[in-house]
Amino acid sequence: MNINWIYFSDTNTPPGEIKTLLEKKNFTLKGTNQVEKLHSLLIENDQSVIFIKAHTLYNVYDLCQEVSVLYPHVYIILIVPDNMENLKKAMLMGASDTLRSSYDHEELIEAIEHARKYMQHRENKDERFVNLLKGKSRVIAVSNPKGGVGRTLLTVNLAVSFARMGKKVAVIDGNLQFGEVAMYLNVKPKRTIYEWVKEGYGHSNYSINQYMTRAEGDVSVLAAPQRPEFFEGISEEHIKSAIEAAKKMFDVVLIDMPVYLSEIHLGFLDLADEILLLTINELSTLRLSKLYLETLDTIKLKDKVKLVLNRQVKGQGLEVKKIEEILGLKVFSTLPEHVKVASSSIKTGEPFMISNSRSQLGKSVWKLSEMLTEQLKDESMEKKKEKRRFLIGK
Repeated sequence: MNINWIYFSDTNTPPGEIKTLLEKKNFTLKGTNQVEKLHSLLIENDQSVIFIKAHTLYNVYDLCQEVSVLYPHVYIILIVPDNMENLKKAMLMGASDTLRSSYDHEELIEAIEHARKYMQHRENKDERFVNLLKGKSRVIAVSNPKGGVGRTLLTVNLAVSFARMGKKVAVIDGNLQFGEVAMYLNVKPKRTIYEWVKEGYGHSNYSINQYMTRAEGDVSVLAAPQRPEFFEGISEEHIKSAIEAAKKMFDVVLIDMPVYLSEIHLGFLDLADEILLLTINELSTLRLSKLYLETLDTIKLKDKVKLVLNRQVKGQGLEVKKIEEILGLKVFSTLPEHVKVASSSIKTGEPFMISNSRSQLGKSVWKLSEMLTEQLKDESMEKKKEKRRFLIGK
């Protein structure tokens, strides 16, 4: 993969460890302190990652916005003074990531690796995420049988994580009576799934995207109806049509499920490619999770389930092996307990994948999104092998 790594500093500060780390990975770093030279470097290759460290001659945020407007495909990493760090502002100005001037070795490695993987995802676009008109997107339902275990929080942060990988992401609020996805993303939708059912359903000239709300982090939300009683006007057929319409426009469609199961919500699960069953290391929740899995097993949906263990604290509660034994399912991913990060995200309506992506919780969600993406690659390769074997046999 030919990534064009660039370092810009308006004070001609040397790149130091950035250059050293990139050279260890066999990458070349080009540097400049002149805006004119920067433009010529960016024109050379649309697979560009740029580190911008500007403070004296240029405002780092203004320069970031200028670069992002002129070169929308460039991955921008802002290096900002500690007292000027504002991730929300950076994202609004078009940055892909930020580093504080006092960044440590681990943070720099993480930033470089995120940039490399983003470019790799973009370069390796395959039929799963490009040929959207043929419905090659992925539908992931996030579910649990008990409230308060972090289902909605995981859904919105997974959405932001996928979006940071370069994927086009939609979230459908499956809690049609008391959905909170919009609140967790701090948006106030003017249109919801209810308006789509009334106006857009069955009409090809009304795109479902018109009824979605764009949230921070480049995520689109199909919100729940504004009043609980509007739920009665939405049928299983409406849900199926909404998901199929979203699949034609988005790489990943995440569904935030409610705690209960109705015919409509069983329809959600049936249309999902994966069901992330979120649980915690607590006996009453594990008991309900077991009942939930047994229900899914009776309707032949258990094979879709991936178990995610949330709020896990080392040395507390049951051992992971015991949980797997109780539920009869391997734990796919473990998320650590981080009350401060999670509660702050909920209170402000800002996903921690935007405000605090380098927290242990943020890193774990990023890893989960990578695991899901890698599994899709493996499945795609296996399907290609099966098709090849079939053609050879034929």
